[in-house]
Amino acid sequence: MYERQERIASIIKQRKPLAVKISSVRESLMQAATKFDRFRMLSLETASGSEELNNTFNGLLRAMENSDGIISECNSLSADLSKIQTRLSRDTLNIAVIGRARQGKSRLLQTITGLSTEEIPDGNLAFCTGVRSDIINEPSASEAYAQVSFLSEKRFISDNIAPYFQELQRYKPDLFTPVTILEFSSMTLPSPESFQASPEDSTQMKLHLVHLHDLQNHLPQYQDFLGRPPMTIKRGEIREYVAQDNEKGERVYFKHMAVDKVEIFCKFPNADVGALRLIDLPGLGDTRIGDVERVVSALSDQVDLVFFLSKPSNAGAGWQDNEVHLYSQARRALGEKLPIERWSFWVFNHDSRPGAENMPQCEALRASMSNAQIGVADTVIADCTNQDEVSSLLIDTALDFLEKHIEANDREYAGNVQAMIDAVTGKMTSLLQGLQKYVKEDSNNLGDSRRFNILFGKLWRDLKSGLNNSVGRDSELRKRRDEPCAEFKKRIENILSSEERSDHSERLREYIRLETQIEGGGLTAYEGAMHRLRTSLSHKMQENLDDILDSVLNQMKDSICMILAEQGRLKNCFEVSDHTMLAKIREFITESGFANDVPTLMEGFTLLDTWKINYRSFIQHRLRSSLTRLDPLDRDSMEYGIPDINDEDDEINLLETLYKESISALRKTFSEIYPEPNKAAFAIAEEFKDLMIRSDGTEDSPLEVQWREFYMALSGRVWPEEYGASQRLSEARTRLRTSLNSALQACEAGDFDFAR
Repeated sequence: MYERQERIASIIKQRKPLAVKISSVRESLMQAATKFDRFRMLSLETASGSEELNNTFNGLLRAMENSDGIISECNSLSADLSKIQTRLSRDTLNIAVIGRARQGKSRLLQTITGLSTEEIPDGNLAFCTGVRSDIINEPSASEAYAQVSFLSEKRFISDNIAPYFQELQRYKPDLFTPVTILEFSSMTLPSPESFQASPEDSTQMKLHLVHLHDLQNHLPQYQDFLGRPPMTIKRGEIREYVAQDNEKGERVYFKHMAVDKVEIFCKFPNADVGALRLIDLPGLGDTRIGDVERVVSALSDQVDLVFFLSKPSNAGAGWQDNEVHLYSQARRALGEKLPIERWSFWVFNHDSRPGAENMPQCEALRASMSNAQIGVADTVIADCTNQDEVSSLLIDTALDFLEKHIEANDREYAGNVQAMIDAVTGKMTSLLQGLQKYVKEDSNNLGDSRRFNILFGKLWRDLKSGLNNSVGRDSELRKRRDEPCAEFKKRIENILSSEERSDHSERLREYIRLETQIEGGGLTAYEGAMHRLRTSLSHKMQENLDDILDSVLNQMKDSICMILAEQGRLKNCFEVSDHTMLAKIREFITESGFANDVPTLMEGFTLLDTWKINYRSFIQHRLRSSLTRLDPLDRDSMEYGIPDINDEDDEINLLETLYKESISALRKTFSEIYPEPNKAAFAIAEEFKDLMIRSDGTEDSPLEVQWREFYMALSGRVWPEEYGASQRLSEARTRLRTSLNSALQACEAGDFDFAR
């Protein structure tokens, strides 16, 4: 027989693979749901675009009237999958203990864990706070400690304050619910007399008010803890975070009002229980609103086995309404996905003290469970104060049960959710397949019509003529091709003239003196000054030149785009007539999904749009030969000889001479380069023209066919009077068809199977 620690480790390990698979299924489900919802929203948006579109797609809208329910189902199933994944990914086995207040729940937990009332307060003195405590076996812990998690201000208001106001508003509709701590602390709570409540409701209403007054009056004692990050505390501090009274029954603690939960780590007396977590859920039966919902929430995603606990009175016992109600509420946790009877025990707390013996009552209640419509996997009668009984009758039995049945329970839970996933994805697939008839391509293809042939034929002639003329014999681009670029020349001449007038003598003198002191004389300072002058001049030649070169190219692109806008009738399509049209055209072709059908056009528009002249790569390398006079390693620098290194003025005069000679050399070189930007602009314009109207296109798609494809996609905007309505309808069908096919592909190819 395995030790219990090994058995628990084995149970935990065998759950992990399914958790990984469920993560993939959840991702596929939400991808399908997202695409389905996207199609649904696009359908509504498209149909609301005009009366004509509404009439056309009216059948589509009627067929999708109840489709929002499908999205709700998917979201609910996603939450279920998240719960299953959390359940199977845990590194502990989680057993929850629930029951009405004062049934011995705290004493049972003390017996299992070895903790005392200092860490697990009981209700013997009058009050049990309801703060959730998780107790985790940690064999290496020499002394118990805890980690406390606090509520945020927002959760404190929504979970602990708002529910009371919502109840009280039934009797006082004008009572507003505070949304911040400041509002709650500063408001005056109404008096009981201001409520319109029946006598039977009055008591409950007054209890709600008492609880709110309690929370409000003690805000200074716990408000600072709201929103704090989790903190670790010592054993002796635990009680003040989970209870409001000390062990003497004195009401001195209020921090628990800000606490979300407390995780207590300790070494269980039977340490071989391994990775076991006991969850102490609120004791039910007090007046706090929301306790039942908190229990149901915890059971739905954090618990593997439930211990229902009751302690029958020896004065006579029968099933109480509140016990049956508790059971029925717990059944809501997973519903029929995993009925509670598959993963719960009913524990009858046997009181063996003289005068309190209740064994007959425990047995009588166990025998009558079916009459009370209560079903569980097993029942145990044990003295919750007796460690041996609890260990052998309850914990061993529970671990035996989990080892034998937890995998089957996980599979049943997953299988039931799987069936629901199959149903909803099948519903989506069937609906989408049925909707395809509404979005199929119109058989009345615009490109086949005589009207399109006539309109496109005229436009094609005008466009070819315009592009031909853009670089024709009398075109401005051709005339300027061999002329210096005026803006480029002006900028360069300004730089060179400015440098000719500049006086570097003082700066050079300071540099030479400093370098001479450092290097101790020689030619080093002089040669260093040459390097500095050369670097400075080279850098100055780059100032703002890229902007000028871009401007030259953009002027050329603007002239081409004006032809596309006017002769090509594209102005209304893209709302611009300058070079920015090129990027818009490329984006349209890409997003419309027919880039592969018009490869030559895409190549041409990309060529023209992205072509740049960069100073560094286009011009700078040509200038280096003009700067050799300022390079001490080059022979040209020796043309005027070597200065007298002991004569500072001689060095500076020679450097100034070399600098001005370099400027003259640059001016000569630039005189040959000035026409280059215009030459480049003409060349790329001519390349674009040849590619777009004179090339053969491709073997599968001749050039004119590509232009037809392009204009067919834009026909409604190019010829709005002739094709506007038809084009809008065609574009709407295309958008809907693309979205529908995407959703259908996600449904048909999605990985939704994890249970088999």
